[in-house]
Amino acid sequence: SRAFLHAGTSGIVASLWSVDDAATGILMERFYAHLKTGAGAGEALRQAQRDARATYPHPYYWAAFTLTGDAGPASQALSQDAATGDA
Repeated sequence: SRAFLHAGTSGIVASLWSVDDAATGILMERFYAHLKTGAGAGEALRQAQRDARATYPHPYYWAAFTLTGDAGPASQALSQDAATGDA
């Protein structure tokens, strides 16, 4: 991750362990869909993990993914959480 950040990448989504391909496909599809709507990378990953959890409830399938680097604006996520009571 450090090499990518040093080379100028603003952020990296990586897995901490090997994850099922189908679950990863869903998570990444949802991650990029949330990015397209204007969510920051951190919020997009959080929402994608919540989406993947609907199909794959066990954390093994979605909790391995982390974001290193620029997470983007957090204000949207905080205001949504306050409105829904989610964390």
